[in-house]
Amino acid sequence: MSGAMNAVERLWRAIRRDDWETALAQLHEHAVIRWPHSNDRFDRAIDYTTAHRLQGGRTRIDIRGIATDGRQVTAWVVIEDSDGTWHLGGFYELRDGHIAQGVEILAREGDYPSIVG
Repeated sequence: MSGAMNAVERLWRAIRRDDWETALAQLHEHAVIRWPHSNDRFDRAIDYTTAHRLQGGRTRIDIRGIATDGRQVTAWVVIEDSDGTWHLGGFYELRDGHIAQGVEILAREGDYPSIVG
């Protein structure tokens, strides 16, 4: 995670601190964020941040990696809560320095059988 911090990294740092005002400020007001794993779609930044806030129960959020290529940003975030360890792959598009749209895919560690053994 080198270079200047972008809106995606600021978003996840804010979510980690339960700083919902800062998290909200990283998104365009009408940012569209999709969660294909649960078939949810958020068409407003406030709905997206509220969904994260209401999940609660998180004991740790670890930002494992942020990769930026122009307006495209990819994030790998590991979230621990009472239900286990979750890996989030986030794929975002920035516009004017804010998140305009994105897709976040969550998978719980150990939910799927190993393919190597």
